[in-house]
Formats: sequence, C-alpha cells, structure tokens
Amino acid sequence: MKSFKIQLTRETFSFKFKQYEGTYFFGELNEDTQIVRYKITKDKEGLELKEFGNTHIKEDLLYIPQVDAYIDLNSIK
Repeated sequence: MKSFKIQLTRETFSFKFKQYEGTYFFGELNEDTQIVRYKITKDKEGLELKEFGNTHIKEDLLYIPQVDAYIDLNSIK
C-alpha cells in the first residue's frame, strides 16, 4: 500500500465546494486494484475526521468525489 497526503487548496487545485478549502486528503493506494481508501480531515495530523470513503485512480488522476475534481498525481509528487 502506498500512502499520501494532499492539502486541498483552491490555489493548487480547481474544485467546487469551498467547505473543503484547507482540509487534508489522506489516501492509501492498493496498487493491484488502483482503489484508494481515504479520509478527509480538518487537521494535518489526520485526527479531526470530516469524510471518508473509497475512490479510484485512472491514468494518474485521483478522483475526489466530495470536491468533484480529478487531481493529477504527478503534480503532487
């Protein structure tokens, strides 16, 4: 499993819903299935949970359903 953390900001990513501005996306990628288990938190330590679920990666793009956006994984590495 590969883990990663992304801070969701409008300056970096184009997304619709401002209630997610400044939150953190923690993901664990299962490289065999390309499914990502994730949680969105209000703090960078990942303790104050806001949302959680599963999503997918397609052609190096990570889909985050809460903000209705695809994020290019190459841009955050």
